[in-house]
Amino acid sequence: MRPGMRPAMVLWLLAGLSACGPGAQAPSPVAQADAAVPPSTQSPPPMPSTSAADAGLAIAIARETTDRAVREQTLRVQKRLREQEHEWAKAREAAERGDGSERCIAGQKMRRVANGWVQAGKC
Repeated sequence: MRPGMRPAMVLWLLAGLSACGPGAQAPSPVAQADAAVPPSTQSPPPMPSTSAADAGLAIAIARETTDRAVREQTLRVQKRLREQEHEWAKAREAAERGDGSERCIAGQKMRRVANGWVQAGKC
């Protein structure tokens, strides 16, 4: 089944369920004309399986709900990762700029002292 066919299938199932429910509409003129044909030449209409249709609809709805939850979780994870990367970038920039007494140069932390700069560990 192609992914694009799901909404059409759900609508088709809903239409089938509403047609055989207790609130079904009056038969159309075509159906009334078919009813006028003698029973010997008329073939019996197929009986719709409402339990199969209900099960199919329930499966389709459950699948859509699960897919939506997965998409939402993916979006939450991606947002968290973007925020984390943004925080790391801000920390890197602050370390490289330094506060005047410490700077990060090529991965090495440098500290200002009276007569120049000394190594103060890794950034």
